Amino acid sequence: MNRKDFIKTCGGACLGVIGLGLLVESCKPMQYAQGTIVNNQLQINKSNFIISKEDKISYRRSVIVKSENLDFPIVVYRFSETEYSALLLKCSHQGSELSANGDILTCASHGSEFSNKGIPLQGPADQNLQSFKVTTDETNIFIQLT
Repeated sequence: MNRKDFIKTCGGACLGVIGLGLLVESCKPMQYAQGTIVNNQLQINKSNFIISKEDKISYRRSVIVKSENLDFPIVVYRFSETEYSALLLKCSHQGSELSANGDILTCASHGSEFSNKGIPLQGPADQNLQSFKVTTDETNIFIQLT
């Protein structure tokens, strides 16, 4: 192998490794939280959204909340310190459980996609997802289930 081909090969391999590293970094796993139901409200702690790395604090965009009393999990999106939305991860088309992929909620059964506000982006679903009223205090998020 001549020098030019060697540099091309090694340079391409280095760029591939860097690109793979960036791809893996962007595929962060979803955070799951266990919720507590009291007086028909699902309660989770705001600390579930906090990411601490090397004295830097950042926030997760979403958390999936599970409770043994719920048939489907609920995804909670954080838009700001005081603004949250909560959506039932149940497809409005035929009731399959949705998966959260960042700001897109996807139905594996028929391919429907929804925004982080529960609005259908791609059918066959044509109705919004069930959403819940959300309130907060200093440390908790309260999701009104009825």
